[in-house]
Amino acid sequence: MVSTQPSGFGPVFDATRPHFVRWTPSLWGPLGTATTDFSDPRPGERLLDVCCGAGSSALPAAVRVGPTGKVVGVDLAAALLDHARTVAAEQGLTNIEFVEADVTQFSDEPFDVVQSVFGVFFLQPDMNRAVSRLLDLLRPGGRFAATVWAQDSIAEVAGAIFDAVRELRPDMPATSPTTESAKGLDNEEKLRAWLESLGLNDIEVREIPLRVPLPTEDAWSFVLGTGLYARILGLSDDERERTRTRYLELLAERGITEVKADALVGMGRRA
Repeated sequence: MVSTQPSGFGPVFDATRPHFVRWTPSLWGPLGTATTDFSDPRPGERLLDVCCGAGSSALPAAVRVGPTGKVVGVDLAAALLDHARTVAAEQGLTNIEFVEADVTQFSDEPFDVVQSVFGVFFLQPDMNRAVSRLLDLLRPGGRFAATVWAQDSIAEVAGAIFDAVRELRPDMPATSPTTESAKGLDNEEKLRAWLESLGLNDIEVREIPLRVPLPTEDAWSFVLGTGLYARILGLSDDERERTRTRYLELLAERGITEVKADALVGMGRRA
């Protein structure tokens, strides 16, 4: 899930695997399961999970499609894929395959469902073109589902790490193509309009509310286990330690003790 395609985020999440996995029970797991509940894969169906990460949405999908179905999870983060394979083996799932590949170049037999949890905005430099190609992997009538951050989700924590880094690197860009793509999908109206622009029908959008406790001892791990890690890339060890200290101070000053992790999931059918 939250990962990794031509933008180069694969190595980022590989480097933070222990922290990424640490946040699966409280963050990635609930959001991945909620997405799969919404996309509703059925016994015997084929499902492609785009930017699958450690399998938080692909694994529950494999349970749903059953032994006569098939799930393929694609990502560039090799370490997260290894974790997903381990979990699949522990759960006795033999109907799931994890593939290390650039999903924009991936091809296979048609799927009944293509889903992506916090992945579409990493498909740079042209998100819409990349997603249109993914839709070509759907059979006629197949379902496409995308989960994105709701407006202001993660904002307080992201603001704290951003401000901490800016004190050391005042020239750090305030935004990125990935961030701008995410903002373009962050409410029901935007997400619905985007799905319509892709030519999908029978569009549905649902909110997934989630609050995640952020105790002080786990707050730095949250940065290391999410896309916020990109904010500290390029910092020296000393700068990272100074950033960590200032970030924790800002959380305390601002009274931030939990993460607003609300999401939106939208789904439509290919004509």
